[in-house]
Amino acid sequence: MKREKKILCLLCAAALLMLVPAGCAAGGETSGTPASDPVSASEPAPDTGKPAAGTEPAAPEDDGEGLGPGEPDDPATSGEPDETAEPDEPEPPEDPEALRGHYRFQPKVCSSYMTAVFGETMTETWFNLVDAVMAGEDTFACPDDDTYNWVMGQYRDRCFPLLVQLIDYCYERDDPVKDGVGSFVYLVPPEEAAARIGEFAALVEEILNSTLRDDYSDFEKALALYLYFSHHYVYDYESARPDVSALDYLSSYRVLTTGTGICQEFSTAYSYLLLQAGVDASTMGGHRSSDGEAHRWSYVNINGHNFHIDPTYVLDSNDSLSYFMMDDEQREFADGYSREGFVICSHYSQDHPHPDYTAEDDSFREIWGSYFVEMDHEQHLLTYVTFSEGWEEVVRTFDYSGW
Repeated sequence: MKREKKILCLLCAAALLMLVPAGCAAGGETSGTPASDPVSASEPAPDTGKPAAGTEPAAPEDDGEGLGPGEPDDPATSGEPDETAEPDEPEPPEDPEALRGHYRFQPKVCSSYMTAVFGETMTETWFNLVDAVMAGEDTFACPDDDTYNWVMGQYRDRCFPLLVQLIDYCYERDDPVKDGVGSFVYLVPPEEAAARIGEFAALVEEILNSTLRDDYSDFEKALALYLYFSHHYVYDYESARPDVSALDYLSSYRVLTTGTGICQEFSTAYSYLLLQAGVDASTMGGHRSSDGEAHRWSYVNINGHNFHIDPTYVLDSNDSLSYFMMDDEQREFADGYSREGFVICSHYSQDHPHPDYTAEDDSFREIWGSYFVEMDHEQHLLTYVTFSEGWEEVVRTFDYSGW
Protein backbone atom coordinates (compact mmCIF):
# COMPACT_ATOMS: atom_id res chain seq x y z
CA MET A 1 0.00 0.00 0.00
CA LYS A 2 2.82 2.37 0.87
CA ARG A 3 4.46 1.74 -2.50
CA GLU A 4 1.23 2.42 -4.39
CA LYS A 5 0.69 5.68 -2.50
CA LYS A 6 4.24 6.77 -3.20
CA ILE A 7 3.77 6.07 -6.90
CA LEU A 8 0.55 8.12 -6.88
CA CYS A 9 2.41 10.95 -5.18
CA LEU A 10 5.15 10.80 -7.78
CA LEU A 11 2.63 10.83 -10.61
CA CYS A 12 1.06 14.04 -9.31
CA ALA A 13 4.41 15.83 -9.37
CA ALA A 14 6.10 14.20 -12.33
CA ALA A 15 5.36 17.01 -14.75
CA LEU A 16 7.49 19.32 -12.63
CA LEU A 17 10.32 17.09 -11.53
CA MET A 18 10.94 15.43 -14.87
CA LEU A 19 12.17 18.85 -16.01
CA VAL A 20 15.88 19.49 -15.61
CA PRO A 21 16.41 21.36 -12.31
CA ALA A 22 18.40 24.53 -12.05
CA GLY A 23 22.02 24.31 -11.02
CA CYS A 24 23.57 24.63 -7.60
CA ALA A 25 26.51 26.90 -7.13
CA ALA A 26 29.39 25.40 -5.24
CA GLY A 27 32.95 24.30 -5.49
CA GLY A 28 35.06 26.59 -3.29
CA GLU A 29 37.53 25.27 -0.79
CA THR A 30 36.51 25.03 2.85
CA SER A 31 37.96 27.17 5.58
CA GLY A 32 40.64 24.55 6.19
CA THR A 33 42.59 25.71 3.12
CA PRO A 34 45.82 27.42 4.24
CA ALA A 35 46.08 31.07 3.35
CA SER A 36 49.47 30.42 1.78
CA ASP A 37 47.98 28.02 -0.78
CA PRO A 38 47.73 29.66 -4.20
CA VAL A 39 44.21 30.14 -5.51
CA SER A 40 43.34 30.24 -9.19
CA ALA A 41 40.70 32.82 -10.10
CA SER A 42 39.49 30.48 -12.81
CA GLU A 43 38.61 27.72 -10.37
CA PRO A 44 35.10 27.29 -8.91
CA ALA A 45 34.03 29.83 -6.30
CA PRO A 46 32.47 28.94 -2.93
CA ASP A 47 29.03 27.38 -2.90
CA THR A 48 26.24 29.91 -3.32
CA GLY A 49 23.11 28.05 -4.29
CA LYS A 50 21.08 24.93 -5.01
CA PRO A 51 18.40 23.95 -7.46
CA ALA A 52 14.99 25.28 -6.61
CA ALA A 53 13.40 23.49 -3.69
CA GLY A 54 11.60 20.31 -4.70
CA THR A 55 8.03 20.83 -5.70
CA GLU A 56 6.80 17.33 -4.99
CA PRO A 57 5.06 16.57 -1.71
CA ALA A 58 6.65 13.96 0.48
CA ALA A 59 5.29 10.47 -0.03
CA PRO A 60 2.46 9.87 2.51
CA GLU A 61 2.79 7.17 5.10
CA ASP A 62 0.82 3.95 4.78
CA ASP A 63 -2.55 4.38 6.51
CA GLY A 64 -2.69 0.72 7.44
CA GLU A 65 -5.71 -0.10 5.30
CA GLY A 66 -3.96 -3.09 3.75
CA LEU A 67 -5.34 -5.09 0.84
CA GLY A 68 -9.02 -5.37 0.03
CA PRO A 69 -11.02 -8.58 0.54
CA GLY A 70 -10.83 -11.45 -1.97
CA GLU A 71 -13.73 -13.02 -3.81
CA PRO A 72 -16.24 -14.74 -1.47
CA ASP A 73 -15.94 -18.10 -3.23
CA ASP A 74 -12.18 -18.20 -3.02
CA PRO A 75 -11.28 -20.45 -0.06
CA ALA A 76 -7.93 -18.73 0.22
CA THR A 77 -9.57 -15.37 0.91
CA SER A 78 -13.16 -16.08 2.04
CA GLY A 79 -12.25 -17.13 5.54
CA GLU A 80 -13.52 -20.72 4.97
CA PRO A 81 -11.01 -23.44 5.85
CA ASP A 82 -9.55 -25.47 2.98
CA GLU A 83 -9.43 -29.06 4.27
CA THR A 84 -7.14 -30.22 1.43
CA ALA A 85 -4.46 -27.57 1.87
CA GLU A 86 -1.26 -28.27 3.73
CA PRO A 87 -0.76 -25.96 6.70
CA ASP A 88 1.76 -23.21 6.04
CA GLU A 89 5.02 -23.35 7.92
CA PRO A 90 5.23 -20.29 10.15
CA GLU A 91 7.94 -17.90 9.05
CA PRO A 92 10.49 -17.07 11.73
CA PRO A 93 10.37 -13.45 12.84
CA GLU A 94 12.87 -11.23 11.07
CA ASP A 95 15.83 -10.47 13.26
CA PRO A 96 16.40 -6.69 13.25
CA GLU A 97 20.06 -7.22 14.05
CA ALA A 98 20.46 -9.26 10.87
CA LEU A 99 19.55 -6.17 8.86
CA ARG A 100 21.98 -3.88 10.67
CA GLY A 101 25.55 -3.55 9.57
CA HIS A 102 28.55 -3.95 11.82
CA TYR A 103 30.76 -1.22 10.40
CA ARG A 104 33.49 0.24 12.58
CA PHE A 105 34.78 3.79 12.42
CA GLN A 106 38.09 4.05 10.57
CA PRO A 107 40.16 7.10 11.58
CA LYS A 108 42.50 6.75 8.59
CA VAL A 109 40.65 6.82 5.26
CA CYS A 110 41.61 8.48 2.00
CA SER A 111 40.38 8.18 -1.57
CA SER A 112 42.66 6.84 -4.27
CA TYR A 113 41.59 9.88 -6.30
CA MET A 114 43.09 12.15 -3.66
CA THR A 115 46.31 10.17 -3.52
CA ALA A 116 46.55 10.38 -7.32
CA VAL A 117 46.21 14.16 -7.18
CA PHE A 118 48.49 14.89 -4.21
CA GLY A 119 50.83 11.91 -4.19
CA GLU A 120 51.69 9.01 -1.91
CA THR A 121 53.89 11.13 0.38
CA MET A 122 51.05 13.54 1.07
CA THR A 123 48.66 10.72 1.99
CA GLU A 124 51.26 9.01 4.18
CA THR A 125 51.84 12.31 5.98
CA TRP A 126 48.09 12.67 6.48
CA PHE A 127 47.99 9.26 8.13
CA ASN A 128 50.86 10.34 10.39
CA LEU A 129 48.81 13.36 11.45
CA VAL A 130 45.76 11.20 12.23
CA ASP A 131 47.89 8.80 14.29
CA ALA A 132 49.19 11.75 16.31
CA VAL A 133 45.71 13.10 17.04
CA MET A 134 44.41 9.67 18.01
CA ALA A 135 47.34 9.34 20.43
CA GLY A 136 46.77 12.81 21.90
CA GLU A 137 50.07 14.12 20.56
CA ASP A 138 50.72 17.45 18.85
CA THR A 139 53.56 16.55 16.46
CA PHE A 140 53.81 14.19 13.50
CA ALA A 141 56.32 13.07 10.90
CA CYS A 142 56.23 15.48 7.96
CA PRO A 143 58.89 15.98 5.28
CA ASP A 144 58.56 19.74 4.63
CA ASP A 145 56.51 22.91 5.00
CA ASP A 146 54.79 22.53 1.63
CA THR A 147 53.51 19.05 2.47
CA TYR A 148 52.36 20.33 5.86
CA ASN A 149 50.28 23.14 4.35
CA TRP A 150 48.60 20.93 1.80
CA VAL A 151 47.80 18.18 4.31
CA MET A 152 46.36 20.58 6.86
CA GLY A 153 44.45 22.49 4.21
CA GLN A 154 43.09 19.73 1.98
CA TYR A 155 42.76 16.50 3.94
CA ARG A 156 40.98 17.27 7.20
CA ASP A 157 37.48 18.06 5.94
CA ARG A 158 37.56 15.36 3.28
CA CYS A 159 39.11 12.54 5.27
CA PHE A 160 38.28 13.19 8.96
CA PRO A 161 35.70 16.02 9.13
CA LEU A 162 35.83 16.46 12.90
CA LEU A 163 39.50 17.48 12.82
CA VAL A 164 38.51 20.86 11.37
CA GLN A 165 36.94 21.48 14.78
CA LEU A 166 39.78 20.02 16.86
CA ILE A 167 43.17 21.07 15.47
CA ASP A 168 44.73 23.97 13.60
CA TYR A 169 48.03 25.10 12.15
CA CYS A 170 50.89 25.64 14.57
CA TYR A 171 51.61 29.11 15.86
CA GLU A 172 54.77 29.40 13.75
CA ARG A 173 52.82 29.33 10.50
CA ASP A 174 55.84 30.28 8.38
CA ASP A 175 57.99 27.50 9.78
CA PRO A 176 55.72 24.58 10.80
CA VAL A 177 58.19 21.73 10.16
CA LYS A 178 61.53 21.32 11.88
CA ASP A 179 63.84 18.37 11.22
CA GLY A 180 61.07 16.32 9.62
CA VAL A 181 58.55 16.94 12.43
CA GLY A 182 55.43 19.04 11.98
CA SER A 183 53.46 20.51 14.87
CA PHE A 184 49.88 21.66 15.33
CA VAL A 185 47.71 23.11 18.08
CA TYR A 186 44.53 21.80 19.65
CA LEU A 187 41.47 24.03 19.54
CA VAL A 188 40.10 22.17 22.57
CA PRO A 189 41.92 20.36 25.41
CA PRO A 190 43.28 16.99 24.20
CA GLU A 191 41.03 15.06 26.59
CA GLU A 192 38.00 16.86 25.16
CA ALA A 193 39.26 16.11 21.67
CA ALA A 194 39.40 12.41 22.53
CA ALA A 195 35.84 12.49 23.85
CA ARG A 196 34.57 14.26 20.76
CA ILE A 197 36.32 11.76 18.51
CA GLY A 198 34.48 9.00 20.36
CA GLU A 199 31.16 10.77 19.83
CA PHE A 200 31.91 11.33 16.16
CA ALA A 201 32.89 7.70 15.70
CA ALA A 202 29.60 6.62 17.27
CA LEU A 203 27.68 8.95 14.95
CA VAL A 204 29.39 7.60 11.83
CA GLU A 205 28.86 4.01 12.94
CA GLU A 206 25.18 4.63 13.65
CA ILE A 207 24.60 6.13 10.20
CA LEU A 208 26.36 3.25 8.47
CA ASN A 209 24.96 0.43 10.58
CA SER A 210 21.38 1.66 10.43
CA THR A 211 21.58 2.23 6.67
CA LEU A 212 23.81 -0.55 5.33
CA ARG A 213 23.98 -4.31 5.68
CA ASP A 214 27.27 -6.16 5.95
CA ASP A 215 26.65 -8.00 2.68
CA TYR A 216 25.76 -4.93 0.60
CA SER A 217 27.72 -4.49 -2.61
CA ASP A 218 29.42 -1.16 -3.28
CA PHE A 219 26.51 -0.27 -5.57
CA GLU A 220 24.00 -0.98 -2.79
CA LYS A 221 26.03 1.03 -0.30
CA ALA A 222 26.10 3.99 -2.67
CA LEU A 223 22.35 3.76 -3.30
CA ALA A 224 21.40 3.32 0.36
CA LEU A 225 23.46 6.34 1.44
CA TYR A 226 22.15 8.38 -1.50
CA LEU A 227 18.60 7.74 -0.27
CA TYR A 228 19.69 8.38 3.33
CA PHE A 229 20.73 11.90 2.31
CA SER A 230 17.38 12.40 0.57
CA HIS A 231 15.45 11.51 3.72
CA HIS A 232 17.59 13.02 6.46
CA TYR A 233 19.24 16.22 5.25
CA VAL A 234 17.95 19.60 4.09
CA TYR A 235 19.52 22.35 2.05
CA ASP A 236 20.67 25.51 3.84
CA TYR A 237 19.42 28.27 1.58
CA GLU A 238 20.55 30.97 4.01
CA SER A 239 24.20 29.95 3.71
CA ALA A 240 23.87 29.81 -0.07
CA ARG A 241 22.89 33.47 -0.41
CA PRO A 242 25.56 35.44 -2.30
CA ASP A 243 25.65 38.14 0.39
CA VAL A 244 26.43 35.67 3.18
CA SER A 245 30.04 34.77 3.97
CA ALA A 246 29.76 31.14 5.00
CA LEU A 247 33.35 30.04 4.50
CA ASP A 248 34.13 30.14 8.20
CA TYR A 249 31.67 27.39 9.06
CA LEU A 250 31.14 25.29 5.93
CA SER A 251 32.24 21.70 6.47
CA SER A 252 31.09 18.14 5.95
CA TYR A 253 31.06 17.87 9.75
CA ARG A 254 28.21 20.40 9.82
CA VAL A 255 26.11 18.17 7.55
CA LEU A 256 26.68 15.07 9.64
CA THR A 257 25.90 16.79 12.95
CA THR A 258 23.21 19.33 12.08
CA GLY A 259 21.56 17.78 9.01
CA THR A 260 21.92 20.87 6.86
CA GLY A 261 24.44 22.24 4.39
CA ILE A 262 25.15 23.23 0.81
CA CYS A 263 26.49 21.21 -2.08
CA GLN A 264 30.21 21.31 -1.30
CA GLU A 265 29.37 20.06 2.20
CA PHE A 266 26.92 17.38 1.06
CA SER A 267 29.25 15.97 -1.58
CA THR A 268 32.17 15.82 0.86
CA ALA A 269 30.06 14.22 3.59
CA TYR A 270 28.56 11.64 1.21
CA SER A 271 31.99 10.73 -0.17
CA TYR A 272 33.37 10.48 3.36
CA LEU A 273 30.66 8.03 4.46
CA LEU A 274 31.35 5.95 1.37
CA LEU A 275 35.03 5.84 2.29
CA GLN A 276 34.07 4.69 5.77
CA ALA A 277 31.98 1.94 4.14
CA GLY A 278 34.88 0.83 1.94
CA VAL A 279 33.82 2.53 -1.31
CA ASP A 280 36.36 4.69 -3.14
CA ALA A 281 34.92 8.20 -3.48
CA SER A 282 35.87 11.85 -3.66
CA THR A 283 34.36 15.10 -4.92
CA MET A 284 34.08 16.61 -8.38
CA GLY A 285 33.35 20.21 -9.26
CA GLY A 286 32.38 22.16 -12.34
CA HIS A 287 30.66 25.22 -13.77
CA ARG A 288 27.33 25.17 -15.56
CA SER A 289 27.74 26.24 -19.17
CA SER A 290 24.54 28.29 -19.31
CA ASP A 291 25.29 30.76 -16.52
CA GLY A 292 28.66 29.87 -15.01
CA GLU A 293 27.18 28.69 -11.71
CA ALA A 294 29.57 26.44 -9.80
CA HIS A 295 28.57 23.16 -8.19
CA ARG A 296 30.14 20.18 -6.46
CA TRP A 297 29.06 16.54 -6.34
CA SER A 298 30.57 13.12 -5.59
CA TYR A 299 32.71 10.95 -7.83
CA VAL A 300 32.90 7.23 -7.08
CA ASN A 301 34.63 4.14 -8.36
CA ILE A 302 32.49 1.00 -8.34
CA ASN A 303 33.65 -2.25 -9.92
CA GLY A 304 36.48 -0.40 -11.61
CA HIS A 305 34.24 2.23 -13.24
CA ASN A 306 33.88 5.92 -12.44
CA PHE A 307 30.46 7.47 -11.85
CA HIS A 308 29.02 10.84 -10.85
CA ILE A 309 26.55 10.86 -7.94
CA ASP A 310 24.92 14.09 -6.77
CA PRO A 311 23.70 13.87 -3.15
CA THR A 312 22.53 17.50 -3.21
CA TYR A 313 20.11 17.24 -6.11
CA VAL A 314 18.36 14.23 -4.56
CA LEU A 315 17.18 16.38 -1.63
CA ASP A 316 13.43 17.12 -1.79
CA SER A 317 13.14 15.05 -4.99
CA ASN A 318 11.05 12.01 -3.99
CA ASP A 319 14.11 9.79 -4.42
CA SER A 320 14.88 10.76 -8.01
CA LEU A 321 17.45 8.46 -9.63
CA SER A 322 18.37 11.02 -12.28
CA TYR A 323 21.53 11.94 -10.38
CA PHE A 324 22.69 8.48 -9.40
CA MET A 325 25.48 6.56 -11.17
CA MET A 326 25.76 9.11 -13.98
CA ASP A 327 28.28 8.95 -16.77
CA ASP A 328 29.87 12.14 -18.15
CA GLU A 329 27.17 12.52 -20.78
CA GLN A 330 24.33 12.31 -18.25
CA ARG A 331 26.09 14.71 -15.88
CA GLU A 332 26.22 17.28 -18.66
CA PHE A 333 22.71 16.51 -19.94
CA ALA A 334 21.13 16.83 -16.51
CA ASP A 335 22.51 20.27 -15.66
CA GLY A 336 24.95 21.47 -18.29
CA TYR A 337 28.15 20.72 -16.38
CA SER A 338 30.59 19.94 -19.17
CA ARG A 339 33.32 17.36 -18.76
CA GLU A 340 35.89 19.85 -20.03
CA GLY A 341 35.42 21.84 -16.82
CA PHE A 342 35.44 18.98 -14.29
CA VAL A 343 37.92 19.35 -11.43
CA ILE A 344 38.38 16.47 -8.99
CA CYS A 345 39.32 16.66 -5.28
CA SER A 346 41.11 20.00 -5.13
CA HIS A 347 40.58 23.18 -7.08
CA TYR A 348 44.28 24.04 -7.06
CA SER A 349 45.02 22.27 -10.32
CA GLN A 350 47.79 24.68 -11.20
CA ASP A 351 49.87 23.13 -8.40
CA HIS A 352 48.57 19.57 -8.49
CA PRO A 353 47.43 18.68 -12.02
CA HIS A 354 44.44 16.39 -12.08
CA PRO A 355 44.47 13.03 -13.85
CA ASP A 356 42.16 12.86 -16.83
CA TYR A 357 39.35 10.83 -15.28
CA THR A 358 36.38 9.79 -17.41
CA ALA A 359 33.02 8.27 -16.53
CA GLU A 360 31.94 6.43 -19.65
CA ASP A 361 29.89 3.49 -18.31
CA ASP A 362 26.20 4.05 -19.05
CA SER A 363 24.95 0.80 -17.48
CA PHE A 364 22.42 2.76 -15.42
CA ARG A 365 20.90 4.78 -18.25
CA GLU A 366 17.64 2.87 -17.80
CA ILE A 367 16.96 4.33 -14.36
CA TRP A 368 17.82 7.98 -15.07
CA GLY A 369 14.68 10.06 -15.03
CA SER A 370 12.91 7.59 -12.74
CA TYR A 371 12.14 7.38 -9.03
CA PHE A 372 13.21 4.79 -6.50
CA VAL A 373 10.54 2.47 -5.08
CA GLU A 374 12.43 -0.37 -3.38
CA MET A 375 15.57 -2.48 -3.52
CA ASP A 376 15.45 -6.28 -3.29
CA HIS A 377 18.88 -7.20 -1.99
CA GLU A 378 18.31 -10.93 -2.23
CA GLN A 379 17.18 -10.86 -5.88
CA HIS A 380 19.40 -7.89 -6.84
CA LEU A 381 16.44 -6.05 -8.29
CA LEU A 382 15.80 -2.32 -8.11
CA THR A 383 12.13 -1.36 -8.48
CA TYR A 384 11.53 2.10 -9.88
CA VAL A 385 8.68 4.12 -11.34
CA THR A 386 8.78 6.11 -14.53
CA PHE A 387 6.13 7.71 -16.71
CA SER A 388 4.86 7.15 -20.23
CA GLU A 389 4.37 9.90 -22.80
CA GLY A 390 0.80 10.16 -21.58
CA TRP A 391 2.02 10.65 -18.01
CA GLU A 392 0.86 7.23 -16.94
CA GLU A 393 3.01 5.69 -14.22
CA VAL A 394 5.01 2.61 -15.20
CA VAL A 395 6.61 0.38 -12.57
CA ARG A 396 9.70 -1.50 -13.70
CA THR A 397 12.61 -3.44 -12.24
CA PHE A 398 16.31 -3.09 -12.96
CA ASP A 399 18.61 -6.09 -12.53
CA TYR A 400 21.82 -4.93 -10.88
CA SER A 401 23.21 -8.39 -10.18
CA GLY A 402 26.40 -7.50 -12.04
CA TRP A 403 27.05 -4.68 -9.59
